Amino acid sequence: MSFITLSKENYFYNLEQIYSRVGSLDQIAVVLKDNSYGHGLIEIARLAREFGISRAVVRSTDEAEKISRFFKYILILSPNKVVENRNFYYGVNRLEDLERYSRNINIELKVDTGMHRLGISPNELHRAIHLIKVRKLRLSGIFTHFREADEISSTLFVQRKIFRELVDEVVSHFPNINIHSNNSAGLFRSGEKIRDEMVRIGIASYGYLPDIPSFKFPKLRPVLSLWGEKIGELKYPKPYFRVGYGGVSEVGEDRKVSIYDIGYSDGFRRLPDSAIREKRFRTPEGNYLVGRVSMDSIALNSDREKIEIFNSVTPLAKILGTIEYEILVGLSEKIERRII
Repeated sequence: MSFITLSKENYFYNLEQIYSRVGSLDQIAVVLKDNSYGHGLIEIARLAREFGISRAVVRSTDEAEKISRFFKYILILSPNKVVENRNFYYGVNRLEDLERYSRNINIELKVDTGMHRLGISPNELHRAIHLIKVRKLRLSGIFTHFREADEISSTLFVQRKIFRELVDEVVSHFPNINIHSNNSAGLFRSGEKIRDEMVRIGIASYGYLPDIPSFKFPKLRPVLSLWGEKIGELKYPKPYFRVGYGGVSEVGEDRKVSIYDIGYSDGFRRLPDSAIREKRFRTPEGNYLVGRVSMDSIALNSDREKIEIFNSVTPLAKILGTIEYEILVGLSEKIERRII
């Protein structure tokens, strides 16, 4: 069966690069939402805890419950239910959310400083503070999300200024709360070590940052590799034999063609016909796709019993005109993850 390998060495290397940018290990919160960006929720939680990370960020309460034994602090960005757990911290994305919580639940207020997606708007802040006080809620933190930290833009600095002003207002009412704004790109774009905030690190921990020379981001190491196992082969195909739906490409002179158990139902997406004809997608060992990706299988010019399909999704993302995140989170949870 197909499987995914997770490099412990590479993951720890990436965490070391992140650690070098903060004042203490306790400042790092690893983002494990959506099955740890496709890497495996439990597997990455276990590795993060082994490294010494004690904070995590997830999407839902269901995810938080699955990894509760690993971390002392888990921020839930979009809670689907409320569970009383002293290690759970519930994100408040709008004023109405404040009605969901009782005084014995940890809440963190998200403020919209320019992303314009989720969060209390600056002009709602006084109302939020009033409601928290009246209802005697346990405000444990305030945070925001940067819109263009991974792009050449001044928006990051505008958002930082707005956030600091909002933080000053909130802290005047609720001192000693958790403050966080930096994501992966924001962390590495800071000119010096971050000492006064927690940092929420997602894609960088998995080995990816945008390749923008002026940012001077560190070279990170992708953690995940996708492998397929051979389930069949073409017997003596003739030269220029066409394989798969539509017959969009030819075998050519190389007659070694095998079928492997990975398809778009597993998250390995269909490539444009032109990319297949031009052999633009290559495995780490140089093999190319023969024909279109099927639901449950692909054909490659190889006769290996097991084949590494990719160990970085960046080339595939460029072919598909998308970002690494989309490919990684699309990998099916049914594929076995193996830590190596």
